Amino acid sequence: MKFIYIHFLLLLSFIVSADPTELLNGFFKNNLKFTQTSFNSANNSFDKSYGTFYRDLENNIKIEITSPFKEIYLINKNGVEIHDLEFNQKRFIENKDISNNLLNFIKNGFDKELLNLEQVNSKNLKLIDDDKTYYFEFLNNDELQIKYKDNLNVDNLINFSKHNDK
Repeated sequence: MKFIYIHFLLLLSFIVSADPTELLNGFFKNNLKFTQTSFNSANNSFDKSYGTFYRDLENNIKIEITSPFKEIYLINKNGVEIHDLEFNQKRFIENKDISNNLLNFIKNGFDKELLNLEQVNSKNLKLIDDDKTYYFEFLNNDELQIKYKDNLNVDNLINFSKHNDK
């Protein structure tokens, strides 16, 4: 028991002293499940979508939305390819046409030299990018929550959790 306690303390001290950008970059190298919740002001309700996040060895990202709509987003160095599986449609958005930098940070990494990233406390980070603020909270080693307002001023909450299957 004493052995386990010592390892826990060592792990905790590592997590507390780790660079926040390293924590974020390390977290997004995992296979993840997520739930995105946004507030729909038109009908005063919360909309939820569910999916998975995978990164391949060439740093490409695949995001699969499983509910309420079936979509696949393939993100590479050129932009985002969107597959709407229900309507059998595809479209491509070039990086220069994407206004939300959060996707760029997740894809290319959080760089502490280039970003205005503030460590609020041991579990919370705040990133200010232009006029947007993103709040990151590590709920535990396997869960991360991101809060932000999108370009339509809609409140968004994304809960990510690690998983190993592919």
